[in-house]
Amino acid sequence: MVYPCAVITGVGIAMMLNTGTSLISDVIGTESSSSAFVYGIYSFLDKMSNGFLLYYLVANFSDSPNALSWIMAAVPILAAIGTTFFTWLGLRMYSDKLAKMSVGSVIKKPKASVVARKGSVA
Repeated sequence: MVYPCAVITGVGIAMMLNTGTSLISDVIGTESSSSAFVYGIYSFLDKMSNGFLLYYLVANFSDSPNALSWIMAAVPILAAIGTTFFTWLGLRMYSDKLAKMSVGSVIKKPKASVVARKGSVA
């Protein structure tokens, strides 16, 4: 039973990391001057939220080792299922908007060419 749960946990963690990183990349776009700051803030908030959640769980459930083992097994699996669902939902509902926003998208429409004015010097 441990091995299937480990596989699901690994897939879930990889999906969450890749989804989060690609969404941040879409937010940054071509604005490379602030990309290090945005990734830094993302990393900082990620570390703080994980640390707070771990502190809360250990502080409230440290009396029962059985509860901690269930939490450490269930939280990543539930996060994997939630990430899969919300990724599917986002792609289903917002794929056209995300494709227009993303820099490397192949769905983008080509820009209209600039029409030369009459009498302008080329």
